[in-house]
Amino acid sequence: MIPVKLEIEGLYSYKEKQTIDFTQLTGAGLFGIFGAVGSGKSSILEAILLALYGTTERLASKGEKNSMVNLQSPGIAIHFEFLAGKNNARQYKASYIAKRNTKNFDDVKPATHTFYEKSSDGWIPLEAKGEALIGMKMDHFRQTVIIPQGKFREFIEQKPKDRAEMMKELFGLERFDLAGKTKQLLSIEKEKKIKLETQLEGLAAFSKEALQTTEGQLKQLTTQREKEAKQLAEKEQQLNSILAVKEKAEQLIQLKKQMAESDRQLPEFQQKSTLLQQYQKALIHVKPLLDQFQELEIDLEKYRVSVTDCERFKTRFEQEIEEKNTRYQKLYKDYSTKGEKEARIRDLLQIKELNKLSAEKSALQQELNQLEHQNSTQQEQKDKLAHQIEKVGKAIEHLDVPEMDKVSLLESSYLEIKQLDERAALLAQQSNTFSEEITATQSAIEQLLKEVGLQEADFAPAIQQATDQLHQGQKDREHLLQQQGLFTYARQLKAGDPCPLCGALDHPEPLEHQFDDQKLEKTDDSIQRHSQRLETLRAAQSSYEKLHLTLENTQKGQVEKQQEADRLKQRIQVLLTGNGDAKDSSDLEQKLQTAKAVLKQEKTLQQQLKSLLADQKEFLARSEQDLVKYQETNQHVKTLQTKIETKLAEVNFPDLLEKYRTARAQKIDEDIAKVKRYLDDLEVNLPRAQDALNEIRQQQTTNLANLKTYHERLTEVKAKLEKTDESLSLAMAEHDFTNIQTVKELLEKQLDPERLQEQIKVFDRQRDIMQDKIQALQAEEAVAGFDQEQFKTVQTAFQTAKTTLEATQKHVALLQKEIDDIHTKLEEKARLKKDFQLVENRESNLKELYGLFQGSGFVKYVSNIYLKELVQTANIRFMQLAKNSLTLSVDDSNTFWVKDHLNGGKKRLLKTLSGGQTFQASLCLALALAEKVKSLNRADQSFFFLDEGFGALDKNALRTVFETLKSLRHEKRVVGIISHVEELQQEIGVYAEVALDSEKGSQVSYSF
Repeated sequence: MIPVKLEIEGLYSYKEKQTIDFTQLTGAGLFGIFGAVGSGKSSILEAILLALYGTTERLASKGEKNSMVNLQSPGIAIHFEFLAGKNNARQYKASYIAKRNTKNFDDVKPATHTFYEKSSDGWIPLEAKGEALIGMKMDHFRQTVIIPQGKFREFIEQKPKDRAEMMKELFGLERFDLAGKTKQLLSIEKEKKIKLETQLEGLAAFSKEALQTTEGQLKQLTTQREKEAKQLAEKEQQLNSILAVKEKAEQLIQLKKQMAESDRQLPEFQQKSTLLQQYQKALIHVKPLLDQFQELEIDLEKYRVSVTDCERFKTRFEQEIEEKNTRYQKLYKDYSTKGEKEARIRDLLQIKELNKLSAEKSALQQELNQLEHQNSTQQEQKDKLAHQIEKVGKAIEHLDVPEMDKVSLLESSYLEIKQLDERAALLAQQSNTFSEEITATQSAIEQLLKEVGLQEADFAPAIQQATDQLHQGQKDREHLLQQQGLFTYARQLKAGDPCPLCGALDHPEPLEHQFDDQKLEKTDDSIQRHSQRLETLRAAQSSYEKLHLTLENTQKGQVEKQQEADRLKQRIQVLLTGNGDAKDSSDLEQKLQTAKAVLKQEKTLQQQLKSLLADQKEFLARSEQDLVKYQETNQHVKTLQTKIETKLAEVNFPDLLEKYRTARAQKIDEDIAKVKRYLDDLEVNLPRAQDALNEIRQQQTTNLANLKTYHERLTEVKAKLEKTDESLSLAMAEHDFTNIQTVKELLEKQLDPERLQEQIKVFDRQRDIMQDKIQALQAEEAVAGFDQEQFKTVQTAFQTAKTTLEATQKHVALLQKEIDDIHTKLEEKARLKKDFQLVENRESNLKELYGLFQGSGFVKYVSNIYLKELVQTANIRFMQLAKNSLTLSVDDSNTFWVKDHLNGGKKRLLKTLSGGQTFQASLCLALALAEKVKSLNRADQSFFFLDEGFGALDKNALRTVFETLKSLRHEKRVVGIISHVEELQQEIGVYAEVALDSEKGSQVSYSF
């Protein structure tokens, strides 16, 4: 990650927007950010962390966010542009914006945290967050890229377990955590092994011995099968010979049965032959004449019906012609008076218009009378409005209206005094609460001192005294215990036995006096009493310190509240003096209410005046409109009278004028519509009546012609019918038919002569064939002497031999299949054994690997390798800084050690180094870690920001560190330093300087 530009506004001391352009700073390779303590240098790093990760180390992003915002700013706005990705080829922008709640100053709304990527079209929003873009978590970012204050030594002070976990996450060493995958593979191999064992158990019965036994059985059965097949062939030959005779004997029996059935059907077929002869004579000689006779009967009936219908139509047509002619003559007469009816319609329309004009004139005359009366009353209303307007105007002139600025000042002062009074009451309440708390705290302190027996709050002498007494008691107890032990040994001494202390065999003067157990008990009681006293004093001292701190804070709070109350009183007096020397807030409120009442009264009168003037304007306009309307109405009445007289002169039928002069327009329209409909119908009905008359006359002529034709046809059909009846009688007599009904019944059977004749021929031919076959079979001796019992004996012998052979063949097939199955199973068994051996070997190898990988042991091993490489890289610089006297090392448990080459290369813990040496070691490790991260991200250039530690170095060490940092420029590294040490500022030529302005906040300037 390489920074490009950072914009800060509203964060801590950055009141105004400040832009830090890193382009020239990073271009120098080594740059600094300098400024006095508290100027806002470290806030730059916090701004970068906020922009990238949305949180900082100093304050939590939730709950304490309001403390980040500058007290004179509405919110925080941070925009950070940086390069990241492979070889730092992509440019991104992170924005962090948080605003105060406009209704609650102490509440800061949730921040808006967004990321963008720069393209040819501008900044494109991204879903990814800072951790994904940078490629590391915030904790690792603070240890490898940006190291804030107080965090520089964090890497070397981590516990070995945490340090290994960091290496794992930073360098992706979780890929070496193979325990889970190995366990999964081991589980798979175990399942395979169990499956193979199950399959091999199922194949245990298949062996080479079983195969040999089955093959011997197959050989014996094959020999037996050949012998049984030969016997079956002999039996089959005998059976075939006797079967041929049996078939002929059965055929003879069947033919005799068929012949008997044919004899039974012979009379029926003779009857069918006779019927066929009669049917053919009737069909050929009688049926044509019979069909002709029937057709003539149908024609005769048809012409009789037609003659009857025509005679009936003749009478009806004569009646219809008379009716239609009468209707036509009436319509023709009405059509001749059409002109007079149309003239009467025109007069009715004139009368309708005349009635309309009269009604309109009457309505206008009534409206004209109303307008005359209205004009006479409008002058009185006009005078009344003028008097009201004059009265309201004088009332407004007599009002003493205050200026709006003064009223606004009065109101704002009153509201402010009201708020100040409420605040003063709250302060008084809080001051009373503070007084009560002070009294309670002082009482608690007095009670506490009383309980521990002290006159003043000087705990040190009492605690020292109790401590001394406790130590003295413990010494006395130790001495008594020694005496007790010696007494015990003295009592156990016996002549000739060695002393347990010195080993002497002679005991000339053993200890004789008794040990005082009561003195030891008193000493124990004294120790316990002094110990309790010491604990009581220490607890009392702690409680006193807390109470004393509470008392000081409460007293301080009371003073602050009293000072604020005094300021409120001064402000209230200033407000009262500036508003006409008001006595108090009540007096000020009274003045405000009086001024508002006058303003309200003036507003009411102004509204009344405005309303009256509007009413006057509207009244005058309405009066002018009424006068114009009166003149227009009068002229319209005269015009209507002229039109009425003209219309009366145009009416030609007085009877219509008399009948419809007062009629409604609807009545006139209905009567006109009736006459018009009649005339319209007359136009249509007259031609229709004439057409109908001509059509019925034409139909009458056609009917008379048809009647004559049907009479002639009827006569012709009667003559033909008599002649056909004679020919039919002669044909029936000639072919032996007694009556016509017999012929009809015969023809109704609808026989198929050809088919019936073919059936008779087939029957005769089959009888001849059966007689020939019966004679031939009866001539054979074997057939005549066929024995059914002998046949059954031969058939049974054949079936037995066949069954025996089939059973043997089935047994042979089963044995052959069994042998094939044994061969297949033996091959499968050999293959499974081979697979089982492979799986067993793989399971053994995986168990061994799982034991190695279990508990992340392999990850820890790889992590230790990475850490050792890191230490080797760090030693290149650390030996230079330590002047080859010290080197770093790490053991297998990831613990840092130092080899002291001035003391024979002996190892000691890294934490034993001095402050300056620890800084040098931390710097070298941080640079080595940053280098590893650079190679991990495949970047040509890396960035490193340091905000710590230079004040702990002497000038020589500072010079060495500075030279080391400058050499990093040749390694394509960018190093930024935040410090207030003046020596560094003199050595670094490119830097940004942060100064704190009391009005503008933190201001950034540059050395270039």
